[in-house]
Amino acid sequence: MSESLFESLVRNSMTLITDIDESESMVVHEGDMFARAEASEDPKFKLELNDKDIILDELEELMRFPRLRAIKMLYLDENSFEDEGVLRLADTEALHKLNTLSLAGNKMTDKGMRALANSPHLKNLRTLFLQRNQLGPIAMKALAESETLANLQFLYLKANPLGPEGAAELARSPHLRHLTELNLDRAKIGNEGLKALCESEIMLTVEKLFLPHNGLDHAAIDLLAESDCLPNLVTIDLYNNPISLETAQKLKQSPKLKRFKFLQMN
Repeated sequence: MSESLFESLVRNSMTLITDIDESESMVVHEGDMFARAEASEDPKFKLELNDKDIILDELEELMRFPRLRAIKMLYLDENSFEDEGVLRLADTEALHKLNTLSLAGNKMTDKGMRALANSPHLKNLRTLFLQRNQLGPIAMKALAESETLANLQFLYLKANPLGPEGAAELARSPHLRHLTELNLDRAKIGNEGLKALCESEIMLTVEKLFLPHNGLDHAAIDLLAESDCLPNLVTIDLYNNPISLETAQKLKQSPKLKRFKFLQMN
């Protein structure tokens, strides 16, 4: 039986990761190169299917794709399978070695977040992109309490309605102890949410913190400068918050921000 048009799309969207730091990749056409990579114990491929209008039936077909176990990085941004598709993905054993998952712009809600958080198959995730979804405090509580997602290093929550309560739920996590990059751009956390994070152990390993468009004011600078939980912070982005550059310079003078170097503002 000939392969479906969707399976053909998937095959043609697979990229072989060729550099150990994943900074470079090449599109693969030769069958023998696929075969060698698939024979490896570790997944070697990136699969990018962004903005393909993938519906639930197609997502289910993807989860049955014979080469799914060879996928290390899976990008499914801006599609149409919503929470039901996330549930199907979270229940797929073939993804147990997945390192990177991107589900930006998929109308994902608390239901989808709970599915990821409770999945027995996603424990190897290190990078999770969840921008532009509908994730609020309940979703953050599920993420924070998840043992499955405890090894995340890069977490992107841009343009989700976390609010101060969602930031506080994240801050209470007993598991997130490996984060190095946290993106909360447009997450509406305000000074109250930032305060919770500045008192949280999840921030101890964070090197890059993105906080644009969060309604932070000058009090936020004191919270950051006086925090005992940001010893590894190197970069902070405060773009489009009503904070003067003069006030923000306190960050570079703080003895508690021992590694701090880069400040991004308007």
